[in-house]
Amino acid sequence: MPIDFSAEYSEQSDDELLQLACSRRSLTTEAATALDAELSRRNLTESDRVEHQRFVMRQEQREAKRHRRRTLGTFKYQMSWRDLLWAFAVIGVISFTYSALPNRYHMKPEWQEPAFIVMTTSVSIAFATRSVFWRNSAFWTSLVISTAIQLVVVHEWMRRVSNLSRGEGKLASLLGCVLFLAVYGLVRLMRRIFDNEEAMTMHSGDSHALE
Repeated sequence: MPIDFSAEYSEQSDDELLQLACSRRSLTTEAATALDAELSRRNLTESDRVEHQRFVMRQEQREAKRHRRRTLGTFKYQMSWRDLLWAFAVIGVISFTYSALPNRYHMKPEWQEPAFIVMTTSVSIAFATRSVFWRNSAFWTSLVISTAIQLVVVHEWMRRVSNLSRGEGKLASLLGCVLFLAVYGLVRLMRRIFDNEEAMTMHSGDSHALE
């Protein structure tokens, strides 16, 4: 039974018809003719189609941004006041505990400032992402690895320049954040590859068992 495109299109909304007009190439000749007739009957022009297409693109861009925010969760790009206070408290406790230790347990002088920069960076990352990643083993693995790399890099940096300026200190902290994101992405990728290989192995085993 042939489809009555005219009747079908007459029941659709203006937005549905304009969206259909944006994908005209996928329509048959009969469907395109019926669509043109319905658009003409409703006085919907090419400019209406273009405006509708722009509206859809804007909506898709907004939805993509919302999706990225949901994917990042409450990474939030900034810490709440409570997180900030907790971070300062933890940094203070660590610093006080280290100072109270006997000198024989202290780091060599050239390692102390790099260690302080790395410690403040790591604590800040941990509290800025605590609502999302604290129960994620990949997060802690990545933080430990990136912290170790940052410590070595900052130490070597300070050996070359003797003392870091305020701007260089901020750059050293930013380096820690970048290293964490890079390592975290790599750990997640490796875990995904491992899980896929494990799933394929299990699937292959099941197939042999069925045979």
